[in-house]
Amino acid sequence: MKKLFFNKDRLGAFMDAILAIIMTILVLELAKPKEPTIAAFFSLWHAFAAYAISFFWLGSMWTALHIAWDRIENVSQKTVWISITLLFWASFIPYITSLLVDWSTRRVIQGAYGLVVIITTAHLYWLYTSLNKDNAGSGACGYINLAEKNLRIDLLIKIAGFAAGMIFYPPLVEIGVLAAAVFMITGRITLRKKHGHTQE
Repeated sequence: MKKLFFNKDRLGAFMDAILAIIMTILVLELAKPKEPTIAAFFSLWHAFAAYAISFFWLGSMWTALHIAWDRIENVSQKTVWISITLLFWASFIPYITSLLVDWSTRRVIQGAYGLVVIITTAHLYWLYTSLNKDNAGSGACGYINLAEKNLRIDLLIKIAGFAAGMIFYPPLVEIGVLAAAVFMITGRITLRKKHGHTQE
């Protein structure tokens, strides 16, 4: 039976739109200062930190998808459903981030945040492996294989941050997510240079 493929541009545009909405909702969830003073804004520093970590992590994931989408040609039905499931988990980020603002030192809240991030990242890795099968034998596989390797390290950083947060200090979960995002952004810049990626 011939494998059914979907239009990659339609799926890419759909994912771009959903991620843009999720990232926009993040800023709408930011708490307002009690009064218009610098001190009142400064008292909300953790709210802004949680927002920035979640925003740049989602931005890092969007970058990963954008670069992969430029290289692949085929998208199977399995890949479509993995993408939709990934977006399902990512859509929890604004809600969980808003909880972090009120209970940043609570293990349950940090644990929930860490789990959502780890599950979403695991789906991104699953998406890469599916794209690799969809585009077997094409020039895209070399890049995707290297991206998968980086993503495994990214997952280990997040899992280590999650474990440290659950055992020692809960905000280490957020710090782990931030460290993983920095690793992936710098790693992606290296990949782009190594593979001579010129398309935006």
